Amino acid sequence: MAHLLITGASGLLGGNLLMQAREQHLVTALYHSHPLQLEGVDIVGGDLSRPGEAVQIVGKSNPDWIVHCAAATNVDDCERDPETAFRLNRDMARLVAEAAHASGARFVHISTDAVFDGMRGDYTERDAPNPINVYGHSKLEGEQAVLEADPDALVVRTNLYGWSAQPKKSLAEWFLANLESGNPCYGFADISIAPILATDLADLLLQMLGENLHGHYHVVGGECVSKYEFGVKLAKTFTLQPDVIRSASVEIAGLAAPRPPRLCLSGEKIEKTLGIRLPGLEEGLGRLKSQRELNYPEHLKAMLRSPTAHAIPADLRPGPA
Repeated sequence: MAHLLITGASGLLGGNLLMQAREQHLVTALYHSHPLQLEGVDIVGGDLSRPGEAVQIVGKSNPDWIVHCAAATNVDDCERDPETAFRLNRDMARLVAEAAHASGARFVHISTDAVFDGMRGDYTERDAPNPINVYGHSKLEGEQAVLEADPDALVVRTNLYGWSAQPKKSLAEWFLANLESGNPCYGFADISIAPILATDLADLLLQMLGENLHGHYHVVGGECVSKYEFGVKLAKTFTLQPDVIRSASVEIAGLAAPRPPRLCLSGEKIEKTLGIRLPGLEEGLGRLKSQRELNYPEHLKAMLRSPTAHAIPADLRPGPA
């Protein structure tokens, strides 16, 4: 049994990882703007972007592993406010990696497929990144800062969906809300990803911790689909009418940040390393549906205390990229 410190523990990945990890390990959950409560878990509030705070928190909790999920992940907000994007995605990552290295804790940094330009897809860990928006640039510089501070760190690039503790919806939750209410919505046919269910990613991360891996790994779903195709497959899984979703180009959305068209990553390296097959989309969506039937989303949301319980400036926005 190891001791894990999870940053961004109220976010999409952080919350799901917290739920998975507490069954096997001692866990310290660190939040910034969304206070948590969960029996059997040590809950800590703090702002890791402030110099000295990471050292203090890591020193006090003394974890074996730190999984750094906290980040600014709203792509358009990052484009509008580059200073905050780089402060949270690069500078904060460096501070936490330095604190981990100084304490002897192993460090896992959660990154994104958006470090690539999406011109061809099927990117391996050997391919050179080439981000096209502020979010991607800030996350790439975060990777570089982490590995400079801690050369033995593990950097995981991913794209995920699932149930969220916060009101902010993941891609799957957004599609599902529109499908169930009958609201017509658009699915981008010219943006392709290889998404993985948050709990599947959490399980794989815990396996990776046991292997003491380092360097870059792509941990994604085993299938490359457009966002439109993702929505249609989700509709069919939940026995809903997919014609609510209209195929469209991302150009109609007028988004602040440019989007790479084909951000599908190759997971061959992690499959060979762990001797596994990455889950396909239908498998993941089936588990997403089963989780809802078991009231898993309600258990996640129950972790969040009232936001007035601990007032912290809300400039961290953990969630899907």
